Amino acid sequence: MDFFTKFGFVLINLWKRKALVLPILFGLNLLSWIYFWIRPSLLGFALIILTLAIFLTVIFIGVIPVAIIEENNYRVDVVRSMGLNSFISLIVIYALFIYVSLILMAVIKPPPLLIVMMALLFALPLTPFVVLAVLVPPLVGYFMKARWRSLRGGRIPFWGIYLGLLSALILLLLPIMYFRVLFVSMSLVDSFIMGGVVTILSLIPLFYPRPFICKVLGLVMIFLGILMWLIVAGGLTWGGSVLSIISGGYLYDWKPRST
Repeated sequence: MDFFTKFGFVLINLWKRKALVLPILFGLNLLSWIYFWIRPSLLGFALIILTLAIFLTVIFIGVIPVAIIEENNYRVDVVRSMGLNSFISLIVIYALFIYVSLILMAVIKPPPLLIVMMALLFALPLTPFVVLAVLVPPLVGYFMKARWRSLRGGRIPFWGIYLGLLSALILLLLPIMYFRVLFVSMSLVDSFIMGGVVTILSLIPLFYPRPFICKVLGLVMIFLGILMWLIVAGGLTWGGSVLSIISGGYLYDWKPRST
């Protein structure tokens, strides 16, 4: 049994102990808030973010990777696939947390391009909201399993559409907030245009769910996600680039269940 298969089974065992793990993590987050209230500091703030991130990570594990593994009757290839995907995702997410935290605590120097730093700082407060938005559909589906399973993999490429629209929403957030000075900054204009384009591309597979169309749109979304790093303030990290690339991956890989 290779490492990623073992990691997949670790995720399953962790979720099976959710009745114990989640209350402990919630209590640790509560203690972090109390510590921060008594002694306000960057350390206290970092503890709050870390414990909240771990709490949301466990929920994410249960409602997405473990749910997919259970639907496939714990097949070893599915366990390995979910273990691999989850391992890479967790590495990327926590690397971002650690990187920004080290910059805030002056342990390492910020990147030379100020615009990249602005994108990272914008992404940090948005991260919990993005994670919660991603968790909402599977949490609802956890109580409506039959309908959720049909919607997610059957008629339309649900995750490709949903994550694409979420990406577009966050791309449009800054232009909407600063609409009065929209044309003062080219970055705001680019964000507004890119958000509109991503919205349109995300809605096309909702009305025309064809595998060939989704493959083309998937490649375009991945390309746009990379392009955002160059023209839209580093892609606003979570909002533009990462979610757009993930959305493109889901669109490209989608096939209707009947085929």
